[in-house]
Amino acid sequence: MNTTFTFELISQWDKIWKGQDLYKAIENCRKDDLLNSIFAKYLPKNDKILEAGCGIGSWVVYLKELGYDIIGVDIVPYCIQLCKKVFPSVDIRVGDVRSLNFPDNFFGGYISLGVVEHMIEGPEVVLKEAKRVLKNGGVGIFTVPAFNYFQKIYFPLRNIIATALKENNFLRKILKKDLIVNKKEFKIKLQEIRRNLRSGLWPILGVQEGKPVFCEYRYPRNYLDKIFIEMGFKIIVSKPAFYPVVFYSTFGSIMMRNKSLTELNIFGKILKKFFDFFGPYFFNMYLLYVVRKI
Repeated sequence: MNTTFTFELISQWDKIWKGQDLYKAIENCRKDDLLNSIFAKYLPKNDKILEAGCGIGSWVVYLKELGYDIIGVDIVPYCIQLCKKVFPSVDIRVGDVRSLNFPDNFFGGYISLGVVEHMIEGPEVVLKEAKRVLKNGGVGIFTVPAFNYFQKIYFPLRNIIATALKENNFLRKILKKDLIVNKKEFKIKLQEIRRNLRSGLWPILGVQEGKPVFCEYRYPRNYLDKIFIEMGFKIIVSKPAFYPVVFYSTFGSIMMRNKSLTELNIFGKILKKFFDFFGPYFFNMYLLYVVRKI
């Protein structure tokens, strides 16, 4: 486990989560028809469930309201402090999904929503720990951001421009981004990140406090399927999942309605209809998996 990248992971998400509204996040959980249907069908009703990488705890709070026996774990202390302050009875703890403080075969269900992709070393260390804490026959529900067919064409082209702009302090100042203080150190750090990247996945890199940081991977279709099987899981569901935020993560706010991440404007809606013609994997946001430990 790389402690440098772990520290950067905590730092990134501490800033992200401090801008989130817990009540609004819980309301978004209520509105998520896809995940609600998956949870209702596959999560055990009379066994312990873990959400590993629960953020500020919106799904933990919501699923507890529905009667599930659920525990949340997140690596960012602020997330736990916020949730416990508002919902003190919720069982939410600081922890690392790569090294969980639970005994073997403890949970009947395991939830991981947009977590695995943030590990620069790849998914295996998280999946191995998930398997350890799940009981035989236990169910895991995972989502990872997709490297969809459109992005396979668009991202390499976008990356040529983005790489040039990323190191240009004049443009960064105009865009109100963190400035690069030391370009030599920036390039050294960037080389270190690239040496640690996993092949076969599309990396998303950013800049934080003037330094390059690894943010996440985008996963191509079928990449995780083989890994799940090799690690002793049976795949029950493997499907694409569309959320409007895929337009924001690909094009920025130009396709979104009133700066929302959940609603498309008229241009976004027209483009979505066009993309739909090419099939569900052409412009999906996530890959959704339901797996069972065997």
